[in-house]
Amino acid sequence: MSDKEMTTFHNEDAVFRIAMWANIVSWASLAFALLQFANVAYSLISQWSQFVMAYPEIFPRIALLGNALFLEPLAGGVFAFLALRGISQGLYILMDMYMDEDDYEEFYEDMDDEEDNA
Repeated sequence: MSDKEMTTFHNEDAVFRIAMWANIVSWASLAFALLQFANVAYSLISQWSQFVMAYPEIFPRIALLGNALFLEPLAGGVFAFLALRGISQGLYILMDMYMDEDDYEEFYEDMDDEEDNA
């Protein structure tokens, strides 16, 4: 184990794995939301005449279409996608900040050692 791993309580590889799985799950949730959207759209198109007879007025029909097609299947999948991508990018940014901080500390320690030897 290196000195850096001995002084921290986290494992960098585990953080990278969590970020990677957040990316994978985010894309899977978006794909499932799009599949659900396609399924709802297909069932609505195939039963359009029954839908028009059940809702003859235009405004309730628009409200139902907006809810059935866009709000229900897409909102959950898009929200999960964006939230998981945000978590992933946040973890990557935090790891970049942590690694940059360690690099600066090592750089300044090397500079102090060179000054002491001179």
